[in-house]
Amino acid sequence: MKYDDASWHYGGQFPKESPIEYGGTHIALFMKWCFAKGWAGEFHLAEQPEDVQRVNQGEMSATEFLFKHCDGKFGDEDLNEEGNHFASEYYTDHYLQDYSNFAAGMAYTRPEADHDFAKLTAMIDQKFAAFARQNGNSSKPFWKFW
Repeated sequence: MKYDDASWHYGGQFPKESPIEYGGTHIALFMKWCFAKGWAGEFHLAEQPEDVQRVNQGEMSATEFLFKHCDGKFGDEDLNEEGNHFASEYYTDHYLQDYSNFAAGMAYTRPEADHDFAKLTAMIDQKFAAFARQNGNSSKPFWKFW
């Protein structure tokens, strides 16, 4: 399942002076948050473990990772089961609006580095906490105890 694609954003009303990578900034920031939670997909952990680690350590931007390894696309293969459980509900239904409110005019016009990732993390953490409460304090199925 594809959650998002930068190419869906850099057409139409997209600012002409912005590089196409800005169409994926919101995707990359969510992916960065997921990677920090340990939710990188098996493919990335097997094929690009060093770059996943570099994103987590701030040595590589998540935007660079998104375009280098995912062709600007974000789908279920990019996350593990736990990450997909959350993303399938939150990203598809609420994240874009939350990001738009958070970014306040920065969407499509500013690079990832100009976003306050700590503030975005706090916002998504709150959304995840509510999601976890609603889903029995875990995004794992009840029969998985480990």
